[in-house]
Amino acid sequence: MNADEIEQVVSDLLKLKKENRSKEYIDALSEFKGLRDFNKALYELILAGEYNDEIFKKMMEYKRKLENGEDKFSVDVKFGYFMSEKYIDPVIKNTPPDKK
Repeated sequence: MNADEIEQVVSDLLKLKKENRSKEYIDALSEFKGLRDFNKALYELILAGEYNDEIFKKMMEYKRKLENGEDKFSVDVKFGYFMSEKYIDPVIKNTPPDKK
């Protein structure tokens, strides 16, 4: 699946979640089979209500870089750096100097 396809499927899935459709109902829909097969972790994350739009948009930005020929290693490093800034840096900044 390319980034555009993933974004469309995720959008449709989020709409069903907002409508409080059950996991069983959604699992039975064939339109989500591709996402379930391609990225089960993302699919399950959305159904569990743990979707983060900021992270998803950044993931799709980097997916497009891969689709446009950028090498996987540099894209992985950039995404890792983004996640580090988001989750690790705030913890380090709030850790007292004697605990570092």
